[in-house]
Amino acid sequence: MSRGAKGDNLEQKPIKEQIVLLIDLQGIDSEIYALNKEKSAIPGRLKSIEDMLDAKKTGIKQAEDNFKNIQLKLREKEGNLQQKEEQIKKLQGQLYTLKTNKEYSTMLTEIEGVKTDNSLIEEDIIKFMDETEFIKKKILEEKELFKLEEAKAQKGKESMDLKAKEIEAKLAELNEKRNGIAPDIEKQIIARYEKILKNKDGLAIAHIKDGSCGGCHMNLPPQVISDVKLREDIVVCGSCLRILYIEDNVEIN
Repeated sequence: MSRGAKGDNLEQKPIKEQIVLLIDLQGIDSEIYALNKEKSAIPGRLKSIEDMLDAKKTGIKQAEDNFKNIQLKLREKEGNLQQKEEQIKKLQGQLYTLKTNKEYSTMLTEIEGVKTDNSLIEEDIIKFMDETEFIKKKILEEKELFKLEEAKAQKGKESMDLKAKEIEAKLAELNEKRNGIAPDIEKQIIARYEKILKNKDGLAIAHIKDGSCGGCHMNLPPQVISDVKLREDIVVCGSCLRILYIEDNVEIN
């Protein structure tokens, strides 16, 4: 910003004082930027909690569906076993009506075959019973865990809601402070500052340290550092275009 632009409004403070105001403003804006960033992250964190709970609900629902399917298979096997038992009783009842040894032997073989089938069905029934007991126990455990996770998630959501309110209150306070400083800065300077602020992640004015820009850390020419030290004009970094400043007590080598 040229000195001529400063002179367009005689009521405005000298550049040196306006740079001091910019430094103060940057301190406030850095806090505002950090708080807004934290605030914008809250919906995503809340969604993560809801997604976690939904995933656990889905897992429990799938386990319950699996439990029902196994119960159906178990009842089916129990029905098959009952049919086989009735078939054996029927065949055994027919044994005494047979007239030849061959017929009797054939019937016994058939009965043994059905009994063998029954043994296999009984093995399946035991397997399904064990599986249903295991899944039932697992579902109960998962439901208890879900209750704990749900309570924890609720506390987390309440904590984030409280944090959001605290951020809003702090932002209101900072914006009030900001409104007390910004009007004292020349319109063209504040407009330039706010444009840089928006484009540079909330850091529009950077201090010089060890001959480098505090924003992009690039080395600065000695003349630029000297001009910044004088505080007679707005000086920007040739690399990142941030407004530069240097503390009064820093010596220029």
